Amino acid sequence: MKKILYLCVLCFMVAFCAAPVQAEDARHAVFLKVAKSFVEDHKLPNGEAIDKEELSENFSDNKLAICDVDGDGKAELLVQFQSGSVASNIEFVCGFDESTGKLSIKFTGTPGAQYFNNGCIKEMASHNQGLAGEFWPYSFSKYNAKKGEYELKGSVDAWSKEAYPTNPFENDKPFPKEIDVTGDGFVYFIDDASFDGAKGAETAVDTPVYEAWVKHYIGGAEAITVNWLPADAYGIKTLETNERTTERK
Repeated sequence: MKKILYLCVLCFMVAFCAAPVQAEDARHAVFLKVAKSFVEDHKLPNGEAIDKEELSENFSDNKLAICDVDGDGKAELLVQFQSGSVASNIEFVCGFDESTGKLSIKFTGTPGAQYFNNGCIKEMASHNQGLAGEFWPYSFSKYNAKKGEYELKGSVDAWSKEAYPTNPFENDKPFPKEIDVTGDGFVYFIDDASFDGAKGAETAVDTPVYEAWVKHYIGGAEAITVNWLPADAYGIKTLETNERTTERK
């Protein structure tokens, strides 16, 4: 009787341990299939073919990576297309739906996003054609585990007094010195309905409000170092041989 009970427990443990491994294998297989399709067929993770006019001889300048960037403990596939025109460049964060065995899209945005270990993404704007000067506008997105995707939370732009003493887009309206109490020559436009200090894209706030907004999302979180690989045969081979080892350590 004890022997039978022991065997039952052993079988349960083997089955319990095998399930996560099988899920990892399925995730890895789907990620590799999508990565190969990107490199060999020039198809994006959402299934769209890259316009031939956007392709260049240096396709390997585009990037691939597999790592956990949203903090859910499971790897994501990152695909970065950046060799086309600004309008066509895009970055994907892809997950794996274990219930369907299919790829899921968690985030799309401007290439060069910065990932944090609290599930936040800092995404730089594709253009900086306003008053910001050396400051580059950006937005924060936050991973929603229940929905399995990132949600855009807020964005920020700025007005640099040094770059624009007056606003050429509004009849040379002078820089708002009365708002720049800190005197650092910058005011910010924070568009975020969930943050009390934000006043929208049209009303400026001072640096301490901006810094509080950043802390609201980043706090003590650390930036994730993504080990990007070139979108070529070498990159695919590296994903084939290295990703599982990293996942199962």
